Amino acid sequence: MHVRIAFVILILIVIGGCYCAYSEQPEVQEQSYFSSDYFGARKKFLEASRVSGAEVKSFKNPQAGPEGEPLYTDVALLGPKDAKYVLVLESGTHGVEGFAGSAIQIGLLQQGIARTLEPDMGLVMIHAINPFGFAHLRRFNEDNVDLNRNFIDHSKTPPQNEGYGQLADIILPKDLSFLEEVKSRLYLFWHRIKNGQDSLKYAITSGQYTHPQGLFYGGQFETWSHKTLRTIIKHYHANAGHVTFIDIHTGLGTFGKAEVIMNCPKSFPEYKRAVNCWGDLVKTTLADESESSHIKGSVKSAVTKMLPDAVVTAVSLEFGTYSKMEVLWALRAENWLWHRGGDGHAEEKEIKNDLLRAFYPDEESWKQLVWRQGKDVVEQSLRCFPVGEY
Repeated sequence: MHVRIAFVILILIVIGGCYCAYSEQPEVQEQSYFSSDYFGARKKFLEASRVSGAEVKSFKNPQAGPEGEPLYTDVALLGPKDAKYVLVLESGTHGVEGFAGSAIQIGLLQQGIARTLEPDMGLVMIHAINPFGFAHLRRFNEDNVDLNRNFIDHSKTPPQNEGYGQLADIILPKDLSFLEEVKSRLYLFWHRIKNGQDSLKYAITSGQYTHPQGLFYGGQFETWSHKTLRTIIKHYHANAGHVTFIDIHTGLGTFGKAEVIMNCPKSFPEYKRAVNCWGDLVKTTLADESESSHIKGSVKSAVTKMLPDAVVTAVSLEFGTYSKMEVLWALRAENWLWHRGGDGHAEEKEIKNDLLRAFYPDEESWKQLVWRQGKDVVEQSLRCFPVGEY
């Protein structure tokens, strides 16, 4: 009798151990989706795409990585080429922000998202649309251009931003000395008191086209990534009737919290489609409710124009990290290092690590929040097809 009881207890212990191991597995697995650099992320993405049976096409960037390595934007297609309903997930628009988007793409592929697609659905994953910034840990591309401000008509006069001109020497200082830092912070404080917080936010982050070495520079021509995205959209979406485009970002908002950002009025059909799909996560920059400034030349606005015959719902999916000032100061220091500090600067490693942390916190809790919310947003997107008209 005692032997039987002992045997039952042993079985229960084994089962309990297995259950605990299984219940802990997703947490460990979530961490494996994230990578430590662009090259590791690309390797995981390509392998996950291969295992999923995706069709992969790669576009080589004209510039090289930190050690002379080739750089690519990779596109994975799941589902039929002529799908009527197409979901697009893009990562790496802002280079160093690509870690989160890459992890979401890799996780979805590894967890078998291909099996959830209906026969007339297609899923296009654009991995590292700005591979130079991703590999070099920069928010900007090989031309120091912010890709999310580059989609304007470059044959016309670019948008004006006089406020940035007043702040240009503060944003790219002559050095990072203590005295220069104090002067910069005092000037920003004075500018905010004089013109208001919203004016300061717009001046710095909305985009500028006059200072090629400054932050948030939109450029004077269509960049390589700009042209590559147009090629991808033309190749994969020619027959689509309904397209949902999600451009994944980090750096704005509460730590780990997701926000679906749009640049259109609430009265527009695409806003109503977005709210119908993602609910309270949706915010528009035109209603003073989003963490983002209202910007011109964004990727999501351009995609809508690229597909005039389709019903397009194009959004940014933003995940918060740290305070806006902390993120801005990390960007400012890295930009100074790139243009004026030079290789081998004594503070190079610290500056780069600060920038990486600002957009990719190396914290388990943040990664879990990003993965779980990102997965939910994508699954909701698929359930929203057909999006229809509102």
